[in-house]
Amino acid sequence: MNDDESFSHLNEEAGSSEEADRLRPVIQTLWAWKAPVPTALETARLAEVLRQAMQARRRNSLFNRIRLGWAVICSQLHVVQAEIWAASFIVFSLGTLVTFGYSLSNATNVTVPFVLIAPIAAAAGIAFLYGPSVDPALEIELALPVSPRQVLVARLALVFGFDLVLGLLGSAALSVLRVDVSFWPLVSAWLSPMAFLASLAFLLITLTLDSGVSILVCLGLWTLENLSRLFPTIHLLFSVPDLTAVAARPWMWLLAVLLSAAALWLGGGEEHWVRKLA
Repeated sequence: MNDDESFSHLNEEAGSSEEADRLRPVIQTLWAWKAPVPTALETARLAEVLRQAMQARRRNSLFNRIRLGWAVICSQLHVVQAEIWAASFIVFSLGTLVTFGYSLSNATNVTVPFVLIAPIAAAAGIAFLYGPSVDPALEIELALPVSPRQVLVARLALVFGFDLVLGLLGSAALSVLRVDVSFWPLVSAWLSPMAFLASLAFLLITLTLDSGVSILVCLGLWTLENLSRLFPTIHLLFSVPDLTAVAARPWMWLLAVLLSAAALWLGGGEEHWVRKLA
C-alpha cells in the first residue's frame, strides 16, 4: 500500500478530513521512526529483570491468588444483574416488616414469616447467576486466564453473601424490636434451609440453563414442605421432611455442600460453557 492509498484509507476511517489532517503528522512520524536494535547487554539485562520478577511472583503466589480472587469478585459485581440486589433488599425488608407485624398479633411462632421468606428469597437470586442471558460476552470470558469455576464461585459468594448479610440484619432488627426473639435461634432457623435451597437452585440452573425452572422447583419444594405442616394429609402422602427442624440442620448443610460441589463441577466445565453459546 503506497502513501496515497494509506492516507485515502485514513480519510475514510477518521470520518472527516480535519481529523485525518490532525493525525497525518503522527502517522508520518511513526513511518519515519527507526526502532533501535538492542545490544546483547540490553537483552541480558531485560532477561534478568524478567527472571527476578517471575521469582518474586512465585514467592508471593498466595498473595497473588488472594488478589486475583478479589479482582474476580469485583469484576462480577458488574455482571450480576442489578435487579437481583434490589429484589433481595426489598424481599428481606418486607419480610422483616411482615414478621414484626405478625408478631404483634401472634404470641407464638412470631418469627415464622421471616423463616419462610429468607430461604426462597436467596434461592430466587441464585437462580439468575448462570445462563446465556447472564454472560453476553461469553467468548471473551473464556479467553481470560480465569476458569469458569472461579467465576461461578465469585458469583455465588457475592449473591449468597449479600442475602446472608440482609438476613442477619433483619434478624438483628427483629431481636431488638421484640424482646422475646433471640438473635441466634432465629438465624439458626432460616440459615440451613437457605443454604440448602440456594445450592439446589444453583445446581438446577447449571443443569437446565433456565432460571424459571430452577425457581419453580425450589418454590414448589418449599411450598410443599410448609403446607405439609399445616395439612397432615400432605405430609402423609409425600413424606415431606421438616427442613426447619433442629435435627435436619446438619443434613441441610451436608446437602448444601454436595449440591454446590456438583453444580461447580458440572457448570464449570468448558464443554458446559460452550453449550451456552449454542
